[in-house]
Amino acid sequence: MRRSRVVVLGIVLALATAACGSRTTRAQKLEALGSGRNGGGGNEQLAGAEGGGASSDTGAAAGVSGGSTGSGAAGTGTNSKSGGSSGGGSTGRFSGDNGGATDVGVTANSITVSNVSIQTGPVPGLFTGALYGTDAYFQYINSQGGVYGRQLKVLSRDDTFDCGQNKSITESDIPKVFAFVGGFSLYDNCGAQAFAAHPDVPDIHNALSVDAAHEPNNYSPQPLRTGAPTGPFQYFKTQKPDAIDKVGSLVGDVQAAKDAWVGIKGTMQSLGYTFVYDELYSPTQTDFTSDIVRMRSAGVKTLVLVSADVKGIARIAQQAKQQNWKPELTILGASAYDPQLIPLGTADALEGMHIYLPTAMYLGEDRGANQEVNLFLTWLKKTHPSANPDLFTVYGWTSARLFVQALQQAGPQAKRATLMGALRNVHQFDANGILAPADPAGKGAAFCYVIVDIHGGKFVRASDSASGYRCDGNYNLVKP
Repeated sequence: MRRSRVVVLGIVLALATAACGSRTTRAQKLEALGSGRNGGGGNEQLAGAEGGGASSDTGAAAGVSGGSTGSGAAGTGTNSKSGGSSGGGSTGRFSGDNGGATDVGVTANSITVSNVSIQTGPVPGLFTGALYGTDAYFQYINSQGGVYGRQLKVLSRDDTFDCGQNKSITESDIPKVFAFVGGFSLYDNCGAQAFAAHPDVPDIHNALSVDAAHEPNNYSPQPLRTGAPTGPFQYFKTQKPDAIDKVGSLVGDVQAAKDAWVGIKGTMQSLGYTFVYDELYSPTQTDFTSDIVRMRSAGVKTLVLVSADVKGIARIAQQAKQQNWKPELTILGASAYDPQLIPLGTADALEGMHIYLPTAMYLGEDRGANQEVNLFLTWLKKTHPSANPDLFTVYGWTSARLFVQALQQAGPQAKRATLMGALRNVHQFDANGILAPADPAGKGAAFCYVIVDIHGGKFVRASDSASGYRCDGNYNLVKP
């Protein structure tokens, strides 16, 4: 089961790197998991209540509440540093009139939202991090006094890896909660049907499916599109111009990964990369020796593993070393930014490989330089001490920040309509620097990036990506 979880996490991370929303069937999704039926019913639990949640420690962490305007989103420079703006008087102890029960899920002292994520089913805990990230940010805001005197509460909803369940609990919660915030599910296309019927209901989560992403009431903190940023591949082309004429890749044989690869490969080819080896591998495959031998025989100079899971990457690196084969350039995607990679793949085999990320280094390397990374890790530890930071936790946290930013801007009388009005004006968002800047209202994907090198058994920023984000290039849309 652990292997299955790693595979599907790697696939979704590849989707995030590729910024590709895909249409996949249940069979294809279960193929990624290598498992069968889901189990259990939807669980319901309130988190983030005043004085409640996973931790009784509600002491304030240092940091700025409120949203970010994301400098550098235009991509006119090489590096972008990002700052944030405070929420003014909207957080802290509020003594004015907030209007009381102004809308669904709102009282004079609380606002309740729903988080629909995969928590049980074939892979228990799959995207529970999305709930943890949402709750952690809400508890941080609550420790500051909430928003206009209201504490934020999140209703935990588990779709159990089931399309019908996702749709039914979304429909059930629409008349109960103010908004939907921070959920993460491979079945958000099913809940999208409910949002299509209720376009007045705000939905703030990083949509994976095309259907969810296209809903006008969906606001993703980092929208996904079919394609890829050109910047990272132009960067690697500049670093190794003679290595792009013979490129090889191994892609996980799961529909979501294959769909993501269409956007990445198309973007690379538009920049002059020529593929001489491009093969699929089964999620259960453990021996890549024959692929390595064939790539070496084909003269592959650049190896691309951006639609592969972390264990697959580790095995390929080890087996390439055993065959005494080291390409001139190896490019990895966000799935490689995982604390398991170096112990599994070994520092020596992975030395000199490169990763490109659409986020700051949220595992902790950027903690000293990036205020939001520090705030995120501090409050995740306070509220969910056993949770490990991952991309899904980051998306939960940043969805909650986007929600709070819009809620603050909408004014003290919380209403769905005014919240939606505020969200429609958010065209630049980077969650105070933990994300590369994107356009939630315009559904514009991020194209800024961070280059990470694997050096000395550690993830380290490349010397020319030492701070902030590189914002050269643009986002290349590819027709599916």
